[in-house]
This record gives sequence, structure tokens and C-alpha cells, in this order.
Amino acid sequence: MKMIAIIGDEETRPLIRKMFTAHQVTLFSSIAIRGCSCESGGEPVAWWPAGKDIPTVYSSLCFAILDDEKAEKIMKDFEEAPLAADPAFPSKAFMMNVEKMI
Repeated sequence: MKMIAIIGDEETRPLIRKMFTAHQVTLFSSIAIRGCSCESGGEPVAWWPAGKDIPTVYSSLCFAILDDEKAEKIMKDFEEAPLAADPAFPSKAFMMNVEKMI
């Protein structure tokens, strides 16, 4: 079994959910995340905590646990066509092994 996790900005979440549905995968969960833009004047800054000095960005993490074959197909499709409402902020996908799920 694999866990596929995709993180993207709030505007990309509907595209992520649509992609999982197209693959006939039920999401295990979708988690809202409050982060920030991690660059200021080209210098990297810590993202935590987001506050008045660092612009706040809202994103989400959607994940599902599924069989290896379907997970590989999703990752292949994602690699060929990353999901992004704004091309400057493409979502990121992760695939991890799941040893056991109860």
C-alpha cells in the first residue's frame, strides 16, 4: 500500500480533489494549512510563524491510501501534468510506503 499526499494552494484544492475522483480514489482526508510566502527580497526566511511581516498563504494537503499500482499511475499522471490554479505555484505530490493500516 502507498499513501499519496498532494499539497497545493487553496485555489488548487478543487483540481486535486477532481484528479483523485478521476482515478476513482476516495480521499482519506484534506487538511487546511496556514503558511506563508517563504521568500522576501530573494532571501529565504523561516515560514513559522506566519504573521504580519510575512504574507499569509492558505493551502491544503489532500491524501489517500491506496494500492501500489494505482498510486504509481497517479504519480505518473501528476508528473506529466502537475496541478496548479496558478502556474507559478504548482502543487507538490508525495508517495510513501504504508506498512500497515488498521
